[in-house]
Amino acid sequence: MTDTPPDWVLIEAAKRSDTWPQEIETLRGSYDSWFIFRALCDMIQKYEQPPVDRKLLCAEEASRQYWDRPEDEPEGVSWIGIRAIELWEEGFGK
Repeated sequence: MTDTPPDWVLIEAAKRSDTWPQEIETLRGSYDSWFIFRALCDMIQKYEQPPVDRKLLCAEEASRQYWDRPEDEPEGVSWIGIRAIELWEEGFGK
């Protein structure tokens, strides 16, 4: 048995090989027994980065904008949450 790659690699390979959705245990077994799936997983793990959650990107951008805003705008951390939702709805990070 070999070292199985992280789950995000297995899931991404399954999506690209039209075998998604499956249980993660099934994908781990496919990595050990299906050489084509293994090759795809190895290439994804070697050359790609894990996907970034858009919600996190929106929250980080909202926080950055909060500190860069003009001082005469309303304050409060709720501003960050509201702006993060607006960024999400605008499609930020797609």
